[in-house]
Amino acid sequence: MTKRSHNSLYFTIKEQLLKQIQAGVYEVGQRLPTEADLGKIFNASRTTIRMALSELEVQGLVERLQGKGTFVKRKELQLIQSRSFTEDVLMNGQEPASQILEAKVVPAEYPLQEHLGIPPQAPVNQLMRLRFADGEPLLYERTFIPWSLAPGLVNDYKEGSLFAFLESRYGHKIHRSVEQLKPILADKQERKLLGVKEGAPCLQVRTITYLADQTPIEYSFGVFRGDYPSYTIERHF
Repeated sequence: MTKRSHNSLYFTIKEQLLKQIQAGVYEVGQRLPTEADLGKIFNASRTTIRMALSELEVQGLVERLQGKGTFVKRKELQLIQSRSFTEDVLMNGQEPASQILEAKVVPAEYPLQEHLGIPPQAPVNQLMRLRFADGEPLLYERTFIPWSLAPGLVNDYKEGSLFAFLESRYGHKIHRSVEQLKPILADKQERKLLGVKEGAPCLQVRTITYLADQTPIEYSFGVFRGDYPSYTIERHF
């Protein structure tokens, strides 16, 4: 099976499971069939099944409990978009900036390898950045990109839109991304970086970004400060 057909199969499986959840075949709180059983049902490898379940998890539709299984959750708000933080800030009439706090290659561990659809311990570019709008820290973000798709990224990327860099340097054009938003309280490190007080509410954002053939190219985990005046979401249908 080619990589392209592998990615198309996982997407097809994800869509079929999504339709079954929406139709009530699997209800809130109900456990889905095991990965092995789903593999038999869809005639797919366990890696492909895990990729499908991983996207459903990021979309907030299922919860995966290690050693217990995958359970249907109450549906959460999700955003589907393909603009970068840099583009969003520019469109808001503000000046974007980023400070790279750390850039290194790390091994993919659970559940990162499932989010990115790569083998366990495969090398991954990790970027830790503080993102600014008009000089104010707005987002603390950890980004992971497979080394196989962007070799040398941690050494060569310095500033600007990461999506634009991926396209110009590696020829990867972003197709879509799926985001999960969740209110949280900032921890000590996040408070220090974002300049907010103890107990300040923040917005946690988890994102998986895909190429046109449904290959996951980026997984990011970020925290937005919660005392910003507002966040506006624009959807195009």
